[in-house]
Amino acid sequence: MNEQEADAALSEINGLRQQRSDQRQLAALDDLATQLQQCAGTPGSYLWFQGD
Repeated sequence: MNEQEADAALSEINGLRQQRSDQRQLAALDDLATQLQQCAGTPGSYLWFQGD
């Protein structure tokens, strides 16, 4: 995903956090949010996920 897609995905993190209570899932969402923020804040960057 490019920086525009990462920015759009960031807006969904809070909603996902409200639907989870497991600490491992919340930690994974925090890690994902950090990566999305870095990608969104760096023009020309891409975030690739294993399996893409």
